[in-house]
Amino acid sequence: MTRSADRFGPDGDADRHADDPGGPDAGTDPLAELARGPFESLPIPEGAFGELRRRAARRRRRRATLSATAGVGVLAVAVYLTGAFSPQGPGEVVTPPASAGHGVSNPVTVPPSTGPGSAHSPSPTPSAAPTTSTPTGGTGGSASASAPASAGGTPTAGTGGTGGTPLCTAAQLAPHLGGGNAGAGQIYTYLVVTNRSSTPCHVTGFPGLSLLDASGRQIGVPATYDHLAYAPVVLAPGASASDTIHTVNRQTNNPSECQPASTSLRIYPPGSRASLVFPGQVTVCLGTFEVTPFGPGATGNPAN
Repeated sequence: MTRSADRFGPDGDADRHADDPGGPDAGTDPLAELARGPFESLPIPEGAFGELRRRAARRRRRRATLSATAGVGVLAVAVYLTGAFSPQGPGEVVTPPASAGHGVSNPVTVPPSTGPGSAHSPSPTPSAAPTTSTPTGGTGGSASASAPASAGGTPTAGTGGTGGTPLCTAAQLAPHLGGGNAGAGQIYTYLVVTNRSSTPCHVTGFPGLSLLDASGRQIGVPATYDHLAYAPVVLAPGASASDTIHTVNRQTNNPSECQPASTSLRIYPPGSRASLVFPGQVTVCLGTFEVTPFGPGATGNPAN
């Protein structure tokens, strides 16, 4: 009877204490703890939204700065490339590739020269017999033979400053093959350009040079450069400048060592995108085909 009486409260309601969340047994039920009173939200720190806005603004500024820097870099590269592939002023080696189809579509064809220097054979003089010497990249032969300078009364070229003269255009120049020399299997042929205009101009650096067959097709690759020191060469009307074409003689009786002999040559004067085609016979053997920068006179560079 005592156990039964404990199940009733003072009002006689059964199990009141067991069902009342606030009763004595409520502390043992974890759900009862959750049911007590509302939770308090954590307060938002003062200035939090302002800090978020400041961080977002900083990110936007960084992105804008990076975009501007990238744009400046692209512009600088574009300016550099534009300058690198455009003709430069005196003292720069700026010659378009001397390949077929580059430059003007109708290059000027120069007839065989009848002036001074035409008495020299346009063909390089081969050695008397094959030799086993290895070709070198030098620009001077050991032989002492050399072509004479222009006849008396012809203006001569000067070096040094340009004196305010413009760079010679293709239309002002008349090219031809001059003399040359040979020795120890090396062949040196002089490429001469003469100012045929009535005004002075200057040349500086290397020409673009390639060989052509009878159909006007390019033979092999253009000449490479023998990097000697050079200076502008001022050409008065009728004066000449020249460089040296270096090739080698056939070393054995194997015909595959040499390319076919040229019928004509194509030259791009320094800084010019127009070419000149003139008759001449040059044979490239063992892949040796070099040209030196222009120097004064008609006896090559170095002068012989």
